[in-house]
Amino acid sequence: MATAATMTDTELPAKIAAAVALADSDSPQAAIDALLTLERTSRLAEAAPETAAICTELVRLAYSRQGWVALGEMVVLLSKRRSQLKAAVSRSVQEAMRMLKEEKPDEDTQVQLLKTLCDVTSGKIYVEVERASLTRSLAAIYESRGDISTAADLMQELQVETFSAMDRRDKYDFILEQVRLCLDKKDNVRAGIMAKKILPRQISKEGLEDIKLRYYALMVRIHVANADMLEICRAYIARYETTKVSADTAEPWARELRLAAAFVVLSPYGPMQTDLLHRLSGDKALAKLPEYKALLKLFTTSELIRQPMLMSRFGDELRSSVTGALKEDAAGAELDWQEPLTQRVTEHNLRVCALYYTRIPLSRLAALLDTTVSDAEAKVSAMVSDQKSLKAKMDRPAGVVAFRSPPAPEETLNTWAGNVTKLLTLVETTRNLIHKETMVHKPGKATPGAAVMEAGVVAAAGGGDDTPAAT
Repeated sequence: MATAATMTDTELPAKIAAAVALADSDSPQAAIDALLTLERTSRLAEAAPETAAICTELVRLAYSRQGWVALGEMVVLLSKRRSQLKAAVSRSVQEAMRMLKEEKPDEDTQVQLLKTLCDVTSGKIYVEVERASLTRSLAAIYESRGDISTAADLMQELQVETFSAMDRRDKYDFILEQVRLCLDKKDNVRAGIMAKKILPRQISKEGLEDIKLRYYALMVRIHVANADMLEICRAYIARYETTKVSADTAEPWARELRLAAAFVVLSPYGPMQTDLLHRLSGDKALAKLPEYKALLKLFTTSELIRQPMLMSRFGDELRSSVTGALKEDAAGAELDWQEPLTQRVTEHNLRVCALYYTRIPLSRLAALLDTTVSDAEAKVSAMVSDQKSLKAKMDRPAGVVAFRSPPAPEETLNTWAGNVTKLLTLVETTRNLIHKETMVHKPGKATPGAAVMEAGVVAAAGGGDDTPAAT
């Protein structure tokens, strides 16, 4: 078998040329039959390079003599032959893809041939990269026709993260395309699941900056659909850190920093929001955006913010930034930003009041918050019970709010220990006093003081010589 394979290597080009010559003499079927015979001989001899070369020539011949339909049938025929070699199937599919890309037939023919090639590559690991490329091309055609649902379903059939032969960058690109089509299909849940296939630290490496920007642009769309202000802010911070800061405020970095600052203000209060707020306010590049630096300073200073003043000074800027971002990054999705801004201002003012007041009437608190008494009462209750971001007690009949924190468990235990120590000391002192009084007043037992007084009386009366002198 080795001798036959060696002889085939030597004579193969001449045999292929002779078979192709038959096609030039108006006998295309004879040429195909001759090449199929050569293919069978090489396949049974397990000569992979020779078989791949013959299959490539068969695909070319089928297209040049009989058209696109014959090309698809030839690829299917070669893939189904008994004990067909992997290299032969791979080269046949690659040649068909090359011709499809160069010749560019009409759209219907492309769809038919792409479906045929997808069927051929289905379930074959050694052509998984080709299948991914074919599926993406077919999905692009359906998307151009406006059939987003079919395009998204086609892309979802492949789990490219398991393709070992596929380049890492190509994997990221394919997954991002899957996420985009799911978002265009309004399937936000599936888009979020697919986006988790890419870890942020994986795309933070050098050379993947464009992938990272695309990834976080899609994450903005997902979080806008969920109205998650904090995650939107984190996405824009990641995009800002990917761009280069320059003196030109029209550059991309300035846009990303503006949006990060705007959405960190709109984010609910919490440890992460506070950390991001102070990180952004301390960024040196923010000095080139004075409006946003002043905005962040309001929320990092323990002073009351007047709602009318805030809207008159920053309202137009925030409206243009948020609306422009939704139009460019979220496909024109709607997001209410004024109500969250009002809530953030009220929450900030309540925390400031808690710093400077221990007790305050509800009417005065409502005046400081620029709201009604009922709204102030509801907000205090929400921040205490729901958000757990404020420590306060409210006396509703008296209309008074007391800002005080409950004692920590350690303080309570220390107080109890101190009280127990005082109690035991008091008990011990009381016991000693009782014992002393008992010893002094116990009947039948003279005290040392009484004995001394009796001896003095006897000496004064002039007792005999045998009477001992008092010592």
